Amino acid sequence: MPELHAIVIHCRDPYLLAPFWSLVTGLPVAAEDEAKLADRTLAPGEPVLLRDPHHRHRPGVWIAPADDLPGPGRIHLDLVGDAEERAAVLEAGATVVRELPRWTVFADPEGNEFCLLPHRT
Repeated sequence: MPELHAIVIHCRDPYLLAPFWSLVTGLPVAAEDEAKLADRTLAPGEPVLLRDPHHRHRPGVWIAPADDLPGPGRIHLDLVGDAEERAAVLEAGATVVRELPRWTVFADPEGNEFCLLPHRT
């Protein structure tokens, strides 16, 4: 079977979504992209890579600008976290879309939905 190489999140504004998804996933912005984000010097269409520098074999997350985007729903991630991580997601700019019995559906700053499930016990 094919192996997962990367996750790509298309967006309108990588300066907004790269820091958001970095915080939410715990994946730092790749060193080569940090200064470009800070200086706002990304080339048109240039993506930003989020990856764990200690585990380069794990898939990275690319925050990639796209000119023509459909509405929210371009991606959907299911994440696992506790109450503290939930608070951090909200502080980062997520909004609650709906509360379900076993998880919460959030939206990122551009409206893409994702879920936060509790840790399994």
